[in-house]
Amino acid sequence: MPAPIGGLNARDSITEMPPGDAVSLENWFPTTTSVQVRYGYTAWNTFTGTCQTIMVYNGLTAKKIYPCVKNGGTFSIYDGTSAGALSSAVVGGGGATVEALTNTRFDYINYGTAGGQYLIAVNGSDNPLQFDGTTWTVSGLTGGTPANYQTIGIYSNRIFVIEKNSFVVRYWGAGLISGVSATALNLASLFKLGGHLMAIASVTDDGGGLVDYVAFISSEGEVICYTGTDPAGTPPWTIAAHFRIGRPVIMGNRTWCKWGTDALVLCTDGVYPLRKAIAADRKVEGLSVSDKIRNLINADIGLYGSKYGWQVFIHPSGNKLIVNVPTAEDSASYQYVMNTQTGAWTKFTGWTAFTFEVAQDTLYMGGSGTMVKADTTAADGSTNITCQARQANNYFGNRGRAKHMKLLRPVITTDRTYHLAIGCDTDYKNVDPGVYRQVNSGNSDPWQGLWSVAWSGSQVVSLNWYGVTGIGHAISPRLNVQNDGATLQWSATDVVFETGGVVA
Repeated sequence: MPAPIGGLNARDSITEMPPGDAVSLENWFPTTTSVQVRYGYTAWNTFTGTCQTIMVYNGLTAKKIYPCVKNGGTFSIYDGTSAGALSSAVVGGGGATVEALTNTRFDYINYGTAGGQYLIAVNGSDNPLQFDGTTWTVSGLTGGTPANYQTIGIYSNRIFVIEKNSFVVRYWGAGLISGVSATALNLASLFKLGGHLMAIASVTDDGGGLVDYVAFISSEGEVICYTGTDPAGTPPWTIAAHFRIGRPVIMGNRTWCKWGTDALVLCTDGVYPLRKAIAADRKVEGLSVSDKIRNLINADIGLYGSKYGWQVFIHPSGNKLIVNVPTAEDSASYQYVMNTQTGAWTKFTGWTAFTFEVAQDTLYMGGSGTMVKADTTAADGSTNITCQARQANNYFGNRGRAKHMKLLRPVITTDRTYHLAIGCDTDYKNVDPGVYRQVNSGNSDPWQGLWSVAWSGSQVVSLNWYGVTGIGHAISPRLNVQNDGATLQWSATDVVFETGGVVA
């Protein structure tokens, strides 16, 4: 039987689930041909406090990375472009460099003008900030109360912001970042459900010609999409769609991400594609990208929805869509992760992250006292990765006959020794497989740790039979692994059982 490349399934009945799915799947990442131990992380920056935002400046030549750190009542932006310990803030900090910060929960954009490339950041509490590739300054964006700008976006060459706890949208002329006050749009009369604006997203319709839309999303999940290039121009903006999805989970750019021509919104209905929602509205079953794990996400939103740290994020080179779930604010989290090639989901634990960002195809995670490079190595720092899988129940083509389980043989490809716990559940029971045993891959370290660098070699296939027990009609293999720094893929499992007879 194949490994559970269909991924985590929290939607279907355990009696009817496809055999290539999994009832539970943790730290296994499903690919097109196997499930593999997820990659870990390596240290990059250390500091005192909690990283709440990572901002990346993408200039014409320069690339910069800025972890934004809360340390008690002190808020700092550090230059984390180079590895090492960070102590001197480039913005904020104890000396209030550039500006005294009261918040490090930033929304930001990269925006190019005739004068250069800029990073512009807002947080709803402090004056907007601007970085030109060399120097941080207070932004020249004006209009209303700039410290109230909480969310920022780009549409039709213009910067748009939302003022916190309002329906007021402000925008500037094309290519402008200073020198003129913003024009204000109050959209309150258009939103029938009340609340306030939460996010600005952009969507491209590629059906019959490429057309861009800007979507304004309210705290009640009401969405209004406009098309046009200038709200005050000729012809003027027009409303292209007005519909409803679930309530957004978090404010600003963390609640949505661009996915091809579509925009995925993290809301109480799951991870929703706006283009499909425009046509179907929210009540169509199976519309959300996260439909297969909707019960898990809905339960987590009910428990942790008020906590800061939620984020939906695309890691393109890793083929991953990441949903960060903060179980304790600035303290603990886990992630639901989807393979963007197959749509299969899994759950990651051990990545205690509060924010994600990508710089030059490298995934960075911000946590407590550290910013790390993630999805890069076979261990979480110096800690081995533990994986758990409970595969869907399988009747082996005969639902009416009991099976007496004898042997399991997982087909595992690895480059070194690992530890394995294996077993099987029968008739929907949930029994932990128990004790881990060491499995020598045949390519282990012949120097037994005498050298400062671990032995590494080519991948080999591990084919070992293991005795298991259990009698039942439905069989669910269990496979837990401690990878011991190994890269490891599980592609299939061979099964030996005796079929029971008919009771007279």
